[in-house]
Order: sequence, then C-alpha cells, then structure tokens
Amino acid sequence: MADRKKRTGKWKLLLCLAAGSLLTGCGKAEPELVSTARTPYEKLAYDTTEVKKGNLTPEITLKLKAEGLEKITYDATNTELKLDKVYVAVGDKVEKGELLVSFRSDSLEAKMTQYQDEIADKQLLVEHYVNLMSCDASLDYNEDIANLKRDIEVAELYVEEAEEKLSRYQITAKESGTITAMDNYLQKGGFVPGNNLITEVCGTGNYEADLPEGYEFNVGDTYTATLDALSYELKVAGVEENKIIFSPVSDMTSLSEADVLSLVITKPTLENVIYVKASAVKEGEEGHFVYLLDDSGYREAVPVTVGEKVGNHWVVTSGLSGGEKVTL
Repeated sequence: MADRKKRTGKWKLLLCLAAGSLLTGCGKAEPELVSTARTPYEKLAYDTTEVKKGNLTPEITLKLKAEGLEKITYDATNTELKLDKVYVAVGDKVEKGELLVSFRSDSLEAKMTQYQDEIADKQLLVEHYVNLMSCDASLDYNEDIANLKRDIEVAELYVEEAEEKLSRYQITAKESGTITAMDNYLQKGGFVPGNNLITEVCGTGNYEADLPEGYEFNVGDTYTATLDALSYELKVAGVEENKIIFSPVSDMTSLSEADVLSLVITKPTLENVIYVKASAVKEGEEGHFVYLLDDSGYREAVPVTVGEKVGNHWVVTSGLSGGEKVTL
C-alpha cells in the first residue's frame, strides 16, 4: 500500500514537471513587444483674414479706345525704286491724302525726260514753221505743223502715263490717323523693298468702352477720362447692347488713335455691409462658401451668399456677420 502511494506521488511530480516545461516553452515562443515611434499631431497653420463690417465705395474703371479702330499697312516692293524722302515719324498724326514717303525711279524719270525734250523740240519747230509762213505767204507748212502737233500730243500722253505710274509708287495716307510703326531702315533714311514699311492706325474720332453691369449711362452725360497726368472731358454719344460710345468735348488732337484712356466712375457708397477678401470666397457645385476658422484652429466650410464685388472684396449678404476669421 505504501509503495502504491509512492508511485502515485512520483507520477504527479512528473506531470507537474512536464506541465512546467510546456509552460516554459510557450513563454520562450511568444514574440517580444516592439515599441514604435509615434508622430505627434501637428495642427495646420492657415493664412487668414477677418470678415469686416462697414462701408464700401464701389468704383468702375473703363478703358476707352478709339472707336472703329483700323490698322493700315503700307508697302513698297518695286526693286527699281529709290528712296527720295520720308515725311513722317512714329507718333505723327496725318491727314488723308498726305504724302508719307516719296520715291524716285530712274527708268521712269528717263522716259519722262526723253518725251519732255521731244515735246520741247517739236514745239520749237512748230513755232519756226509758223514764223516762216508769216514772213513768206507762199510757204505752206500746215501739214508739217499738224503732224508735229499730233506727235506732241502722243508724247504728252507718254509723260502723263509715266507720271501717273510714278505717283502710284508714292506712299500717301489712305485715311486720317496716326503713324504707329515704321520699318527700321526707313526710319534711318534707308530703303529695302518689302511689306509693312509703315503702319497707320485710324478711327472715327470717338471712343468706345465695354458696358459694365450695374450702372446706367445716359446720352449727353459728361465724364472725365485720364491718360498719364492729363484729363479729357467726354460725353456719352450712344449706349449700345454691350458698349458705350463717347465723343470728345475737350481738345484731344494731342492724342493718337492708339492711346487708351482710363475712366473711373464712383458709385454710391454701400453702408454697413459685411465684406471679405475675394480670395477667401470659394465656389463649389452648390454655390459660394468660405472656410470658417474656430478658436481651436479648425476650419469648417460655411455656405455664403455674395452680392457685389468691390475691388478685391466680395459683399456677403448672408452666411457671415462680421468679425469671423476665414482662411484664404
């Protein structure tokens, strides 16, 4: 009996040792915990602007350009031509028909000289025959005189033809306007045959501008436009679907058709309105919105309704009350 108890105790001891070794083995097989570096949260910094509440004075700036602006270019491509004289420079105002550049042609001038000499010689011969007949009534040179006069008429036609041909080679202003560009060689007194030797810009004498929204123009109303430091008075001559026509009141002869005038119109002041920088207002599929920044530095999209744009600001008619911070 005692031996049986001893054997039972040994088996229990062996089972305990085996269980202990199994537990030890599992402990060694378990992977070690790995410590990872955590990136701390960083709050984004935004460029912000404050929503304002106050008065705004809208302005409209118009650019006035010469009405019916037309560009005319002048060419001289005949290689036989020689430059005679340049009468204009860039910036000059010219009248229709005014001579801009004159040319010479050796061949045409030689032909004209030839026929002019022939005319002079035959006219002298006619006078000589007339004098002989007046001295001696028996002489009759009438047929010779008639032939000479026919020759003179033909020679005069040749001279006129050569003169007309040469005149066509001269550059004259097709319309009244301003010279805006010239060939470099021509400006220096040289001539290389080619196209676009001179450019002229011409107009009707009136000025036109795009018709802005939200402002009414009445025929006869006067406005002051500027160019550099000079001011010019103009009046509304007509209002069309998308443009306004102004006619000069001041003397504007010093201006060229290429000059662009600025006209600034001050509209009535908008009082006690909410407004914000235009760059803060975004546009999405459902309309305009801004990113409102809270005290914790987080932003939230807030829908807004905008009205008139005044310079670099939008007037906000709903969605903001003034004093908020929004992101740009």
